[in-house]
Amino acid sequence: MTHVSPDIIDTARRAARRLARENPYTEADDIQQFILLKYWEAQDRFHSYDPAALYNVFRGIGLEHCKAERLHYTYQTAAWIYTPREVRKILEHAYYNEDQREVMPGRDDLLRVAADPRSVAISIWDIDEAFNGLSDDYQAAIERAYLHGDRPTHGSADQKRLQRAIERLTERLNTKIDMRRKKEATR
Repeated sequence: MTHVSPDIIDTARRAARRLARENPYTEADDIQQFILLKYWEAQDRFHSYDPAALYNVFRGIGLEHCKAERLHYTYQTAAWIYTPREVRKILEHAYYNEDQREVMPGRDDLLRVAADPRSVAISIWDIDEAFNGLSDDYQAAIERAYLHGDRPTHGSADQKRLQRAIERLTERLNTKIDMRRKKEATR
């Protein structure tokens, strides 16, 4: 039996933790196990990779797991899970655009609605509900960046505040979905 070096395990752990932060419906331990399993199955392919390249490969492998988990969750619950990246895109391209608020979804299929740019109204309505639950500071950070176009410089305290505001908004969106599911389960 071949030994997996602690460096490989640490690289997989770092990639998994980052992916778990970006994909709140997954657990870092599950992602790490998936990465290490794929590594174990094809170790000889990875020998020539330097640590930075291996980290990127592991992120790609872990992302494969995250996508599968998200799809499984969506099929099981019929509820869409938002990621911070999607929330940023909605805020940037649609949320503060009044024309987008009038566009109704064409289908009842959540996977298609989420992927259909003409059906962004569902996401906007979800953000409307969750936005008011944010602190005034977080609301102001989002409005400054996406409504007024005043994007903070990379690495600044304002940029970190905006990042945390987006993460909190994403968390509230996904908690709202979980609360709906729990409420329906008690009926």
